[in-house]
Amino acid sequence: MFGRGTWAILGLAKESLEAFRTSLEDRTIMAGCSQLAAGAVTRQFSSDAFGFNPFRSPRLDEEFPVGPEHQEALAQYAITEHEAGSGDTLPEEVLACAGYGSTEAQFQLDAAMTWYGLWAVSNEWKDVSDLASVREHRSYALLERPYRFLQALDKKSVDQETLGVTAAVRKQVPVLLDFNEGRVYIESGDQKLIHTIVVRLQQLGAEIIRVGWAYNHPNWTAEILNRLYAGTQYQDDFVKRADEATRFKPKDIEKLEDRELESIVAGFFSMTQLACDLWVGISGPAQIRLHDTTPPIGVKAPTTATTLLQMTKDAKVLSGAITFQERVSFIGKDGGQRTFRKDLLCIDVNDKINLTDAGAAMLRGFNLPSLRKDILREIRQTNDVPAIEQFWGNWLHELSNAVRTIEGAFREILDVDGDQEAGILPMKIAVTEQAPELVIA
Repeated sequence: MFGRGTWAILGLAKESLEAFRTSLEDRTIMAGCSQLAAGAVTRQFSSDAFGFNPFRSPRLDEEFPVGPEHQEALAQYAITEHEAGSGDTLPEEVLACAGYGSTEAQFQLDAAMTWYGLWAVSNEWKDVSDLASVREHRSYALLERPYRFLQALDKKSVDQETLGVTAAVRKQVPVLLDFNEGRVYIESGDQKLIHTIVVRLQQLGAEIIRVGWAYNHPNWTAEILNRLYAGTQYQDDFVKRADEATRFKPKDIEKLEDRELESIVAGFFSMTQLACDLWVGISGPAQIRLHDTTPPIGVKAPTTATTLLQMTKDAKVLSGAITFQERVSFIGKDGGQRTFRKDLLCIDVNDKINLTDAGAAMLRGFNLPSLRKDILREIRQTNDVPAIEQFWGNWLHELSNAVRTIEGAFREILDVDGDQEAGILPMKIAVTEQAPELVIA
């Protein structure tokens, strides 16, 4: 978190807040859903498991581990379905353990806001040894020759005796729940992991809604990029820099005296001003199609993209990274007015913007470049370091603002009517004669 990454966005029913709060205060529920329990399951049964830790304590289960004598009971409890009133419970020593989150306060980012944060932890039981080297060692020791020079029968014998070292492999991602906005943010593009997190959040009472980006245009992601490119400013400067790139090495290209213009032609191949006064630049990695019938060409350098787009009248942008900027004016030390461009947010725009099977709208290549700088500047000025919940809360707040900015900008670029629904919308089931099909509402 707090840097470039991939985020999955899902809907969250606001009316499920009370059920979620109730679960967070229930030790029997939180113990079973915790990373403390998931780690016990993986160690006890050599199997994959999943659990949660509070946002302030990524490794809380390791800070306050449960005693070895209670590992089996905790693991067995975590994998067993418990019916209401069944009386199934854990030893008091486990319930009282501090190795898992068991109050709303441990997960709430701001006492005045219905914002929550947690770590979703996936534990996989994997072979962590280099089996090829183990096999080679056995071949040398037993048959005094490299494995590739063994006969088929000898290879089979060595393979059967080759045992790796298995251990729990741990991966965890931040999850943010905003009941005020009605959204869940998961820093992952892994469909399986997203599905697992959704199931566990539902077990805690949070009602998750499948969503996706939706605009009433065919191939709307490419349409956005090409409309931006059609309205680009500084076109002559982009072409000039692309021409220089064909004749000189990068280090030999003379930088422009205008620093603002240099930052544009060096980092982008398109720069367009929106009606809201924000600027949107397109950069690589991008895909360019020269003709409707030709396969796309992947490019990284902005100058290469400019060159390709100038080659044919049919050339189109199929995918690219876009950066939203604001133009900031200030008075220099000499009293003269200066301007610079502040990067606000970045996102990749391509046909993978929805993860339909997971019911998630995606922010791929997402970043808030100025947030970290702004926070560090404030720390230097005030000598006051924010609490962990403030870091998380600031990120969630700015993430929500960024999504609204993207939704509004896409509406403007695609000329979406004010009354028409567009943006991140719930999915619904469209019933056809053949079979139900998930579509964007």
